[in-house]
Amino acid sequence: MSQVFFVSSRVLKNKGILQKFTELLEMINPPFIQKENNILIKTHFGEDGNTAYINPLYIRKTVDFIRKKEAYPFIGDTNTLYSGRRKNGVTHLDLAIEHGFSYASMNAPVVILDGLKSNNVKDIPVNLQHFKSVQLGGEFFSADGMIVITHVKGHLIAGMGAAIKNLSMGLGSRTQKQRMHGDIKPEYVQKKCIYCGLCAKVCPESAITVNKPDFNLNRDLCVGCAECITHCPTQALKILWNEKPALLAEKMAETAFVAINHLPGKILFFNFLINITPDCDCMSWSDNALINDIGVLASYDPVAIDQASYDLISQQKILNNSVLEDKDGDIFTLLRPGIDPLRQLEYAESLGLGSRKYDAVDLKW
Repeated sequence: MSQVFFVSSRVLKNKGILQKFTELLEMINPPFIQKENNILIKTHFGEDGNTAYINPLYIRKTVDFIRKKEAYPFIGDTNTLYSGRRKNGVTHLDLAIEHGFSYASMNAPVVILDGLKSNNVKDIPVNLQHFKSVQLGGEFFSADGMIVITHVKGHLIAGMGAAIKNLSMGLGSRTQKQRMHGDIKPEYVQKKCIYCGLCAKVCPESAITVNKPDFNLNRDLCVGCAECITHCPTQALKILWNEKPALLAEKMAETAFVAINHLPGKILFFNFLINITPDCDCMSWSDNALINDIGVLASYDPVAIDQASYDLISQQKILNNSVLEDKDGDIFTLLRPGIDPLRQLEYAESLGLGSRKYDAVDLKW
């Protein structure tokens, strides 16, 4: 049974969460951080307009810890499938700097793991249910170990975005992201459409044309990124809630499988259960938090840490002035009634990536 360590976000004994996170990292003291090893810090730089991404101060503390071990830290993410500044490596780096992730502030290089044009990739053969190969950003394979720092929140298609999502979508190439999203196609509800054309504007593949009173979706061009669904102001576009979200969850787990098996025992996970928002940090906004802050979890087991995150979040009361105010229950089910947020964990466990059973260690700091 895997251990999952927990520190509260409350100030106890005059220690705030930043100091407690630093001491938690020092307590665990991952043995894979050795002199002259390249250590990847995998995080998310946040989309343009988003403010819920992990505060760069936590990344800087991680860099400082790695440098004390005389290892070489670098901070990385891959380009996105959907349109926006994170689709291109140059503008992705520009945005990372705007959000506080620069060499000057981090004391470590910021690297787009699949290259400026998303052509620095590596295909790894596998024999899994959905994939015969998985394609990840090439610079991931330069790492001798990895620390994954994740902001836990809701997710439009997976239900919950946590460590498994950070590994799979965050390390997958643009091609791999398309493979994962490939079964997600929008359903069109004509009576709700106002023909504003925003869906066509944000579609990265020009798969949509809108000329009132006509709406046309070329399903052969559609890559399933869900940008049109996210931006539709009237919900005239929505996901077909059938087996498709479950397929995405399973594909995410298979993509994470390659990363974990490339660095067995050399990945440490931190899940931040603070500012828990309804949507992914890939959105160009951040809505009010759904529940109070909880704290930080740490584990070597991505399945256990995500399960523990789900369990802690599900026990919390929903806040007023949030999208779920006046409701009771599991926030992930309330947010996306047609999605099982635990499918990704069930499938990941079946692949041997970890265990949903865990030993929770509350450090009471």
